[in-house]
Amino acid sequence: MKWIKFALAGSLGLVLWGGATTAHAAKRVTLPAYPQQRIFTFKAKGTKVYSYPRAAYAHSKVLGTVHSKTKQWTVDKVVKVGGKRYVRLSEVTASPLQHGTVDSGPTAKPKSLAGGYVALSKLKFHQQISQLKSVKKTAYWRPTTTRDFWNMPAKTLGTTAAIHYGTSYGYQTLYAIQSLTTKTKKHYLYFETAKGKAIGWLPTSAVVKGTYPNLVKRELTRGGLTATKTVATLDSGAHIKIGIATSNGQIQRVVMLKQNAQTLIYDYQNGQAVHQTTRSATGKVLSSKAITPVKTLKFKLVATFDIHGATYQGTISPEGKIDIPIHSGWIA
Repeated sequence: MKWIKFALAGSLGLVLWGGATTAHAAKRVTLPAYPQQRIFTFKAKGTKVYSYPRAAYAHSKVLGTVHSKTKQWTVDKVVKVGGKRYVRLSEVTASPLQHGTVDSGPTAKPKSLAGGYVALSKLKFHQQISQLKSVKKTAYWRPTTTRDFWNMPAKTLGTTAAIHYGTSYGYQTLYAIQSLTTKTKKHYLYFETAKGKAIGWLPTSAVVKGTYPNLVKRELTRGGLTATKTVATLDSGAHIKIGIATSNGQIQRVVMLKQNAQTLIYDYQNGQAVHQTTRSATGKVLSSKAITPVKTLKFKLVATFDIHGATYQGTISPEGKIDIPIHSGWIA
């Protein structure tokens, strides 16, 4: 039975189960030796599972017999007896971080074969990873912080878990140092901070290549607009901001940065907002429409976190003054 070989420099090797980082660069992830933490199913129903390999201890108990050829298992220990490998079974788990205050409470756990031993030859290996490789350190940023970082992509190994909340490393440039492709063609990147602290894995769909941009400045200057620019931060945690460009005492453009990194842009003529554009984090136009001209612009921006949030509701005067008479917070 063959496993993919990964050529990783020994000086950069980080064992997945308990590695450390240096002051200059995060160490790379390496996989535990086969068959540990790989995904298996039983080849046949009725296979007996023992408290310890019978070949090593003749009086070991039968913990049970296998009733499914589809249930997945992983291996957390390998014992060699007479040149033959026996493995200890463990449940396959993918543990997310808790979001919110919901507590499902204790649940009854059915009798399991976890902790029992079988011969490795009784198991069928299911390869989850088709490629794991080091990549040139490359800058990325995240439009939103909803995705948490994992020690390995969920269920690519037997025991995987989210290890850092997405909000812990939001609104900054992160650096990819490894890539992983699954057998189902899903792609992931392993990230470190600018200071070289290892963070974890994210799907490539959750990141944008490049350094973290100044989204408000990008939209205030789009089209070559030259004006005096002021930016107010309403909520630093959610990165909610309002930028205002003025010229000759009149507003030329207002840019509102929402928590999901979308920008809401109002263009002005003769001191009135006349056009509204919504752009994605990457600058793609999501909507564009003329609006009834208005001098005093109303807005409502919302910051939402796991168990709390805040609403900022107010106006922007023709002179560019931001007034927020309604600022309400909530907690679950």
